[in-house]
Amino acid sequence: MDGYLAGLRAITPELTLTGLALLVLVYDLLKKGRDSAQVGIITLVGLGVVAVQLLGSYGAQPQQVLGMVTVDAFAGFFKLFTVGSLVVVTIFVLADRNERRHGTGEYYFLLLGAAIGIFFMVGTTNLLLLMLGLELLSLASYSLAGFHKGDRASAEAALKYVIFGGLSAGIMLYGISLLYGLTGSLDLGEMARGEQLAQQLTNNPTPVAIAILLVLAGFAYKVSVVPFHFWTPDVYEGAPTPVTTFLAVASKAAGFGALLRFIQVLFMSDGVREAVVSYGERIGLLLAILAAVTMTLGNLGALRQSSVKRMLAYSSIAHAGYLLMGLATMESAGFQAAMFYLAAYYFMNLGAFGFLLYFEGVTGSDTYESLKGLGWKAPLVSVAMVVFLVSLTGLPPTVGFYGKYLLFQEAIGGGFAWLAVVAGINSVISLFYYMRVAKMLFLAAPAEENPAPQVAFTGLVAGLGALTVLFGIYTSPIQDWVRASFGG
Repeated sequence: MDGYLAGLRAITPELTLTGLALLVLVYDLLKKGRDSAQVGIITLVGLGVVAVQLLGSYGAQPQQVLGMVTVDAFAGFFKLFTVGSLVVVTIFVLADRNERRHGTGEYYFLLLGAAIGIFFMVGTTNLLLLMLGLELLSLASYSLAGFHKGDRASAEAALKYVIFGGLSAGIMLYGISLLYGLTGSLDLGEMARGEQLAQQLTNNPTPVAIAILLVLAGFAYKVSVVPFHFWTPDVYEGAPTPVTTFLAVASKAAGFGALLRFIQVLFMSDGVREAVVSYGERIGLLLAILAAVTMTLGNLGALRQSSVKRMLAYSSIAHAGYLLMGLATMESAGFQAAMFYLAAYYFMNLGAFGFLLYFEGVTGSDTYESLKGLGWKAPLVSVAMVVFLVSLTGLPPTVGFYGKYLLFQEAIGGGFAWLAVVAGINSVISLFYYMRVAKMLFLAAPAEENPAPQVAFTGLVAGLGALTVLFGIYTSPIQDWVRASFGG
C-alpha cells in the first residue's frame, strides 16, 4: 500500500489535472453555460497549481510509477510546455471576439482532457499507455476542431480529422501489436535490451521494419510529416483559431516528445543490443529524407496561400521537417537541438496565432488582403508579428535563428550536410511568404478599420515578441533547461 501511495504522489500533477477537468465540467453544468468566463478563470488558476507542482518536482530522481508511468525531467519538459501552451490558449479563448461569450465551458474541459492525454503520452515507455494517451489527446482534439457545430468549415475539419486520425491510429496500433508479437513485451526498454528484437533483426529484419514503419507513420500523422500531412491545412483552417493554436503548438510538441522518447529508448539508451543500435542508423536516414521532403512541400505549399491561417498550417508542416533534422542525427546533441527548437517554436507560433486571432476579431477575415494598412492602426501587435515572422524564418537576433543554427550544426556534424543545405534553401523560400504579411501590414494603403483597444491581449502578444528576441540573445536559460531535461 505504501508503494502504491508513493506512486500516486509521484503523479500528483496528472491527478490534479484530472480533478481540475472534472471541476470545470461540473461547474459549467451547474452554471448551465451562463458564465463561461468564470470557467476559464478556474482553468487558469488550476493550470497555475499544476505548473507549481511540476516545478516543485523538477530535478528529482527518475522513477517508474505503477509499472507504466515514467516520471523524469524529460517528461517534465513537455508537461511544462503543455501547461504553458494551455495557459495562453485559454487566454485566447477568453479574448476571442468571434467566440460566443456564453456556452463555451466545454472548451476548457476538452483542452484539459487533451492535456491529460499528453501528460501520459510523453511520460511512458510502455506502448499501451502511449497509445491510450495519444487517443485521449486525439478524441479531445476531434471535438475541439468541430466545436462550432453550426459552421460548415468547422464540421468539415472535425470530420476529416476523425477519419484520418482513426486511420493513423489503426496503423500505429497494428505496428505496436507486431512489435509485441516479435518481442513479447510492450516496454521499449525491454525490447531494446532483450534478445528477441536483436535476433529478429539479425535473422529477418523485414517484420521489424514493417512494425517500426507503422508506428512511425502514427507519429508522422500527429506531427504533420509528409506523406501524412494532408489533414493539416483543412483542419487548421476550419477549427476555431484557439483550437488551431493548441494543435499547432501543444499537440505537435507532444507528438515530437513521444517520438523522441520512442527513438531514444529503443535505439540509443544504455544496454541496447548492437544489432538494434545499428538498425537505428537506417531509421536516421529515413528521418533525414522525410525531413527534406516535409520542409520542402510545406514551404512550397505556403507560397500559394491567400489565407494567413492556411499559410501558418503549411508553415507548421515545414517546421516539422526542420525538427526532424535533429532526430535524424540519432545523437543526444541532435535531440537537444530539436527540443530547443520546440521551445523557440512555443514563443513564435503562439505569438503568430495570437496576432491572427487579434485581427480576425477586427476584420472577420484571415486573408492577407484583410491586413492591408492595419500595421499603423495596431503598431504594437503588428511589430510583434514581424518579430515572430523573422524568427520563423530563422533570422537573427531571434530565438528561431539560434534554434535553426543548432539544428544545422548538428545535421552537418551528423553527416547530413546535404540536409542542412536543403533546409537553408527552404528558409530562404519561407522569407517570401512570411514577409508578405509584413508588406500588407505596413506597405499597403491604410485601412479604414480602427481596432478597438485590447490592452491585455496586446500585452500578451507583445510579451511573446519580447521573449522571442530576449531568448535569441540570451539562450542559456533554454539551453540549460533542455540539457537538464535530456539527462545532462
